[in-house]
Amino acid sequence: MKRWATAALIALALIAIVALRKSEPGYAEKIAPVLVPGVRDQRVAGRNFAAKIGNVKVAHAYLTQGAFSSSEPATVRSSGVWLSVLAEVEALQKPGYVSAQLRTRDGLIYPAAGDSRPKVPGIQLTDRPLAVGLPEKGAYFFEVPPDRLEGLRLQLFWGGLTPPNLDTLLDIDLGIDAARSQELLAKAPAELNLRP
Repeated sequence: MKRWATAALIALALIAIVALRKSEPGYAEKIAPVLVPGVRDQRVAGRNFAAKIGNVKVAHAYLTQGAFSSSEPATVRSSGVWLSVLAEVEALQKPGYVSAQLRTRDGLIYPAAGDSRPKVPGIQLTDRPLAVGLPEKGAYFFEVPPDRLEGLRLQLFWGGLTPPNLDTLLDIDLGIDAARSQELLAKAPAELNLRP
């Protein structure tokens, strides 16, 4: 009888060990960025930066200043729609950059457009250097399919290209539900003038 009890305890211990090993997070999960949730119109802080997200606007195209002051205005079109997100970002500990991307409900990622698309100096926050303690106001611009607006979340991270491992990733709800998505699309101008 004692042998059976010992064998049962050993079997239970082995089952517990296997279950614990299977539930252990993988390497990618261990070094993934730390999500810091937030909402629009509220200051959210990460390890080295803080941000406050304002209004969002949709347009089918942007009218921008030409390459030179005497150039004709340039129209920047999208195969989807343009979504602009107003923001105020601030470096907290050291100078650098805050990059942005949009995440859809189903996990698709749309990176912010580069600083030359649309080219709007003084407004475009992509690749704008930040100094400690000097908040910068502007906008991030994204090309997205019109049917992907609902449930979008803005993700901000320190540096460029992709969110760094083991660092903070601000995950901000833009507050775009089905009704707001339809409203944004209905009010979207065919061409939004971004010229000074």
